[in-house]
Amino acid sequence: MKKTIALLVCALLGGSFAATASTTNVSAQSVTKGNYAQVIDNTTIYDQNGNKTDIALEKDSTWKVNQLVKINGNEYFQVAPNQFLSTNDSFAYKKRQMTIKVQSSDDSPIRVYNHNLKQRTDVSLASGTKWYSDSAIYTSQGMPFLRVATDQYVAMFDVTEQQFKASIN
Repeated sequence: MKKTIALLVCALLGGSFAATASTTNVSAQSVTKGNYAQVIDNTTIYDQNGNKTDIALEKDSTWKVNQLVKINGNEYFQVAPNQFLSTNDSFAYKKRQMTIKVQSSDDSPIRVYNHNLKQRTDVSLASGTKWYSDSAIYTSQGMPFLRVATDQYVAMFDVTEQQFKASIN
């Protein structure tokens, strides 16, 4: 009996070692490094006091975000020293390059959302199809939505497979 238990323990330990030997740990920063903001409509930059400046930003331009700050009760993305982009004029995202497969439980079309997380009625994706995604936006609760086309996002709960692209900089 002792030999059987000892053999079973060795087999389990050996099996877990074999299972973990091929595991690779990846830093989360390598998958979602950096925060960005995309401008919704032509807008202007604000200074640290919340005053508009004469610096204009074009619609759909993208800016690296240093931090999110509150000025006079309003939220802004800091995009340069003393230069702030209003969260009312933009939305935040993270670069996250991958190929995804979307699938519904009953093979019905997959819902698509815009950057405000409102469902679009003019487009849907076929269940079981694969898509390239380059970025993710998040709900206030942290739920990711992955971009599959310009202003077209799918909810993470509809994603059944992910293949990440890696790059070494």
